[in-house]
Amino acid sequence: MKVIIIGGRGTPTLIAEQMTEAHDEFGMDIEVLGLALDDRSGGDEVNGYPILCGIRELHEKYGHFRDVYYVYQLYRADLIHERSELLYSLNFPLEKFCNFIHPLARVNRRAKMGVGNLIMMNSVIPMNVTLGNFNTMMSSSLGHDSQIGNNNFFAGRCIMGGCCNIGNENFIGLGTIIPSEARIGSHNYIGAGCCVTRKLKDNRMLYHQGTKVHPMTLDELQVEMFAAKREAEREYARKYL
Repeated sequence: MKVIIIGGRGTPTLIAEQMTEAHDEFGMDIEVLGLALDDRSGGDEVNGYPILCGIRELHEKYGHFRDVYYVYQLYRADLIHERSELLYSLNFPLEKFCNFIHPLARVNRRAKMGVGNLIMMNSVIPMNVTLGNFNTMMSSSLGHDSQIGNNNFFAGRCIMGGCCNIGNENFIGLGTIIPSEARIGSHNYIGAGCCVTRKLKDNRMLYHQGTKVHPMTLDELQVEMFAAKREAEREYARKYL
C-alpha cells in the first residue's frame, strides 16, 4: 500500500516516520510516497518527504492509482472544525482513505472503525469500541464499549474509562483522563492534563489554572483573549509610549 499524507510540518511527518518504521522494522506493506501540501514556503520537502502536489489537485493526479491511498492530517488544536470542513470540501471518495494501525498498537478483534483513522504506536482500542472516521490516536487508550465519532484528535497518553461517548471534532490534549461513562459532545478543546469528571457539552474549552480545571465556551475564550490583548496593549503604551 502506498500512502500520500495530506499535511506538512509537525504531526504529519511524525506519522510518516511511524509508517516508515512500520515498514522497515516490522515488514508492514506500506510506503509513504510524500505529502500533499499547498505551503511550499519551506521548500519542496518536509523532513525529507517530498511535497508531491497541492491539496486540491491530489485526487486528480493520483486518484487513478488503485494502490495509492490518502491520509488526512491537517488538524490543529485551535482549528479542528475548520480543518475538518476543509477535508469534507475536497469531496475525495472515502474508499481512497486508509486506516493505519501501527504494529505496536493493540486493536481488539471486536472493535469496529470507519476509514481514515490513525492508530499510532502504543495506542490501545479494547473490545466493543466503535470508532468513526478520521480519528487520530497518539499513544492513547480508549475504554471498552465506548462510542467515538469523527475527526477527533487524541494527543499522547490520553486514558479513557469504559462506556464513554465522544462526539465529533474534539481536540483532547496530552495526558487527559476521561473516566468511565463520561459524555463529551462536539467541537471541544480539552487542554493537557485535564480530567473530564462530568458531561461536557458542545463548543467548550477545559484548561488548567493551578490545581483547578476551568470550563468555558469558545465564545468566552475569544472574549478573554481579546481582553488580554487589549490589556497587553495598554501596558505597552504605559511603559513605552
